[in-house]
Amino acid sequence: MLAVPFVALLANVAKVDIRATGTLSSEAVLKALLQTTYAGAGLTITGEHMTVHTDTSGATVVEVTGTSYTNEQVDGYWCMNDPMLRNTFKDLAAINTGLSDVTDVITCIGASGEGCASSTSCGGGTGGGDVDDDGTPDPEPEPTPDDDGDGNKLTAVTIVIILVVALVALGILFYLLLPWIEKCWKPGPETMKQPMVSASTGASAGAELPTLFAAI
Repeated sequence: MLAVPFVALLANVAKVDIRATGTLSSEAVLKALLQTTYAGAGLTITGEHMTVHTDTSGATVVEVTGTSYTNEQVDGYWCMNDPMLRNTFKDLAAINTGLSDVTDVITCIGASGEGCASSTSCGGGTGGGDVDDDGTPDPEPEPTPDDDGDGNKLTAVTIVIILVVALVALGILFYLLLPWIEKCWKPGPETMKQPMVSASTGASAGAELPTLFAAI
């Protein structure tokens, strides 16, 4: 009797539901971007821990399983940095993955093979909740001076993600400009240095200077 609920519990996974158009062309790139995102919080989650589902039109779901972290730890990380992290990953998900027009990134815990109806509430049991166990949700923390006015903080993971995107963009730009750089670096035959003084002709070499008497 207890086997069925136990199996159902094991089937729950942490999910990142990316709502976008286009067709995913590179699972490896998408996994690498998500791996870098989790690494900003010290969560070691590799591509081997991720499974990508594209069965639902307009949604690409990445499931995280087989890690040393609980589903609540993986899922709760998004609430710790919401909404800056979610908005930043929306931009990253469209870089070299084939996805376009990313409208939302929904994160939740649920059954494998399904998307997320909505993101886990950050005031619930995964992203915050009742710390003092008084039966009521704890109030939201006061905004810190480094907020930008909307409650967004420039966290370490955001800085790491921005640096990764900048390096990728510079690498692509260098690759595209490499043929032009090589062409400019190697001078053509027409630009080879020409001699400053031409050789004297036979006529001019054989001409004699007039004598002093002839000049008089």
